[in-house]
Amino acid sequence: MGKSTVADKVIEDAKKIAKDYEDQLVEKKKSKLKDIDITIDKLKIKKQESLKEKISLLARTETSRTNLEIKRKRLKMEQDVLEEIFTTAKTKLTQIDPEKNERILKKLVFVAELENIFSNEKDEKYVKKLVGARYKGNINTLGGISTGDSSGKIKEDFTFEAILDYVFENNLKEVRDILFGEAEYGFKCSLL
Repeated sequence: MGKSTVADKVIEDAKKIAKDYEDQLVEKKKSKLKDIDITIDKLKIKKQESLKEKISLLARTETSRTNLEIKRKRLKMEQDVLEEIFTTAKTKLTQIDPEKNERILKKLVFVAELENIFSNEKDEKYVKKLVGARYKGNINTLGGISTGDSSGKIKEDFTFEAILDYVFENNLKEVRDILFGEAEYGFKCSLL
């Protein structure tokens, strides 16, 4: 074998080794790129899930805030209606039929246990007629009576305002249920 054949053989073997090395590099490059693509896809999925979770949390937060605002406005509207009803009831008490007023006063005097009795100026004559010397003067009230002991320390309030306040406060839930239904606030915002 001559020099040129050996050199050709060495060159050919070197080219083969270079080609194999190049093929290995291409395979490694493909493998690395595939690993990078898989990692990128995993990161994209993780980012999408994180983003979906954040959007879901924001939607739930906004829904809760909206529902709270709806309830607050509904309660304000209910309170306004109840105050209007209370005011209307007070007005009607000032316009009560005189015969009915006298029947009410008679019943109130009957349950009064303390010796001193007071009424408004409008009802003074009738209450004086019912209680005589127990009548002690006028008070500023829509109607009804107020009583007290001789020391002035013990009092009973049977004025229309006191009775209306008592009835309204102690029956507020029933009044609210009759007017607005039981605790359900109609429209409610929810997630789709």
